[in-house]
Amino acid sequence: MARKYDLVICGYYGFDNLGDELICLALIEMALEAGLKKDRICVLSSDPRKTKSRFGVASVNRWNILEVLNALRQSRSFLLGGGGLFQDSTSLRSCLYYWGVVLLAQVAGVVPWAFGQSVGPLNSKAARMLARDALRRCRVRFVRDEASKKLLASLGLDSKIAPDPVFYLKFDKLDKEVFKKTLVFNVRPTRDDKGMSKLLVQNVELFAKMHEYDLRAICMSEEDLLELKRLESFVKFDDVVVPKDLKDAILAFEGAVAAVGMRLHFCILALMNQIPVIAVPYDPKVRSFALRWNIPLWEGEGDLDRKITGIRKAKPEEIASARKTLQEAFFLALRTTLGDEKFCSASLN
Repeated sequence: MARKYDLVICGYYGFDNLGDELICLALIEMALEAGLKKDRICVLSSDPRKTKSRFGVASVNRWNILEVLNALRQSRSFLLGGGGLFQDSTSLRSCLYYWGVVLLAQVAGVVPWAFGQSVGPLNSKAARMLARDALRRCRVRFVRDEASKKLLASLGLDSKIAPDPVFYLKFDKLDKEVFKKTLVFNVRPTRDDKGMSKLLVQNVELFAKMHEYDLRAICMSEEDLLELKRLESFVKFDDVVVPKDLKDAILAFEGAVAAVGMRLHFCILALMNQIPVIAVPYDPKVRSFALRWNIPLWEGEGDLDRKITGIRKAKPEEIASARKTLQEAFFLALRTTLGDEKFCSASLN
């Protein structure tokens, strides 16, 4: 029986987290470049109406098991899209949800695969068991950092590495004529007891005053904005931006002389815009990314001024190479999953 979809994509979509929304956009664009049609793609989302409007693909409610099962029964493959889906740093719920959907996919006769994953931390035995069982069922496994590859190897699973899917997106160039006098930064809530976000905003304010820079906060989600409001009694900001899409995100970095941030995709956007960036590694995936790209780390100690001076910007050819590697990896994964050459007819040159 012919199936309606070639691909059902599942991730942390529909929650207005910009990083995850950009991952979804990138996965859809790579699928289209590989030869799939928009009407052959479906996304599981917390807000299917918004997802359908934003990306122009079918979407169903990720919390409605009947809708999810119906979409899976009509699809040839099920993609665990990029992001830190299997981790228990906050609770076991994320591992349970994605494990459950993978099982549901197999019940529906769909081939599961994983792409753009960061796996871990997996602190509990239950989390390790759920992650291993879900990912072992995937025909193809691509992770986005060496730490995830090592963790999967410790669970007896092989995997390949490809860059974060967001590297596939093409950016409009920032206006080079704009006078750069703004320090951009990002904070997010954490469960640590070090008060890292408070310490970060105090240090970026001090740095901005020393160099007479404006200070702009870029919030990648509503929870970032709430964290920022919690800190307003300690630091006053010149500008606060909550970008909703790629265009907004690019404009948010306009005039930036440097960037300091906690969110992974804040750091990636700065890197791709060729803005010197310092990463604050609240999570292993941020540390892995920074080490891969030789980005300085700030962990609450030391002088930001010394860190920012002399930061190496990413070269355009490095970004282009990451995009090409990502494209080739996705095409290979899709071809292996679907077993059908016609869906990977686009040139890799």
